[in-house]
Formats: sequence, C-alpha cells, structure tokens
Amino acid sequence: MFTIDLSDKTVAITGASQGIGKAIAETFASCGASIVLLSRNKTKLDENTKKLQDKGINAKYFILDVSNSHSVQNTFKEIGHVDILINNAGIYFTSSVQDMDVNQWKELLDINLSGAMYCSKAVIENMTKNKFGRIINISSVSGKFGEAYSSAYNASKFGLVGFTQCLALEIAKYNITVNAICPGWVETKMAEDILNDEKYANLHNIPKEELKEISIQAIPIGRFVHPKEVGYLALYLSSDYANAITGQAINICGGVCLH
Repeated sequence: MFTIDLSDKTVAITGASQGIGKAIAETFASCGASIVLLSRNKTKLDENTKKLQDKGINAKYFILDVSNSHSVQNTFKEIGHVDILINNAGIYFTSSVQDMDVNQWKELLDINLSGAMYCSKAVIENMTKNKFGRIINISSVSGKFGEAYSSAYNASKFGLVGFTQCLALEIAKYNITVNAICPGWVETKMAEDILNDEKYANLHNIPKEELKEISIQAIPIGRFVHPKEVGYLALYLSSDYANAITGQAINICGGVCLH
C-alpha cells in the first residue's frame, strides 16, 4: 500500500502564507511532518500556523524575506534541523523589456531565484552531515518556454530549473535530492491578481473579463491546477518512493507544456 510517513521529518516552506505554499504545508502536515512556515506576512503566518497547531501538528513560523541573505542565514540557524526545504517564495509582474523598471527586475530575481539559493545554502551543511535531504524548488512552466511581457518572471524560473540541475549534481552523493516543480496556471491569489491586471490584459490585447476563460481554454484538461495537487507532487518527491529522482523539472500544468 502506498503510504508516506513523515513524522520524523521537518519541512521548511518559504512563501507559506497563501496559495501553493500554504497548500504544501497542509499536505505535509497530513503525513505527520513538523512544519516551519516562512513568509513576510506575519498575519497570515500566524493564522496558518494556529490552524495546523489546532490539528495537533508541530508547527511554527518565522518572518523571513528570502531576498536578504543575512536574514536567511540567521533564520535558518534559529530553525535548526531541516530535512525538507520547499523554495516556494515568488512574485510576478508584467512588462515589456523596453519599459522594464530595473528595480522591479532586481527585486523579482532576488526573491524568485537568489532566495532559493540562499535558503538552499543555509540547509545543505546539515543535510550532508545527516546524509539525507530533499530540496524542492517551485519553478513554473514559464521556466520551460518564453512568454511576451514576462521576461523577468520567466528568467527567474528558467534560472531556477538550471539551479536545480546544478545543485542536484553537486550533492547527490550525500543522499540529497533536488528537484523542481513546474506548475502552469494554479488557483491562487497570484493567478487571480494577474488575470485582473489591466496592464496584463492590454499588453496581450485581450479584454480583462475574458482573460481567465481564454486561459482555461488553452489548458487541455480544461481547468486550473489546484494548489493541493502541487502539494501532493512535492510530497511524493520528498518521500522514499522518489529516492532516485533528482535534477528533474516536473510539469504539473494540465498538458500545457509537454517537455
């Protein structure tokens, strides 16, 4: 029988205040893992942590800006032992390259890409000592193909796939796997915000009220991915069933991307 018991594992999840990060926390909690939620949003972190604790889950949170390397280093020292790291924190904005705000570009790359490196670096030493670890980077199908007016986001997600492959090769000998999950459209607040963005609609020359329907029509399964489905994939990649899977960028997109 296919069962996953993580009662002896601690998982740290960045971007855990909402959306995919919150769903991953709930999914891992259902298998008994101790949960460390990380985000910049104290209010939502407190709410999510209390909900897990009320279910008897060993859960705690830390306010963390993943783009600040010193803060990452200090926070993970305070957290201590981490078996599984989920690098999920991310932001999005739309712009042509010609009109790109350089500060926005830097902020997005600092959070989406550099943040994953900072957090991974913070846990690798203990993982190598323990001869066990799982690092999962939440990339995107936007890390598999280009999209007009999303160059910053796509660059960060392409970079995350490349980072995943390189790190996986570096630390495979220590029984640490590193994989990327590449979602397509997911039912999250980020997706909702994008599809309600007048600028996004105008750049793509689509009426804002038609954006979601047109996006759904482009998905072979005819719907957005649910955040919990991403959580289940992360759970599998963290289990002993996936010991031989490393350096991979696995799509979960309803058939939008086939490579």
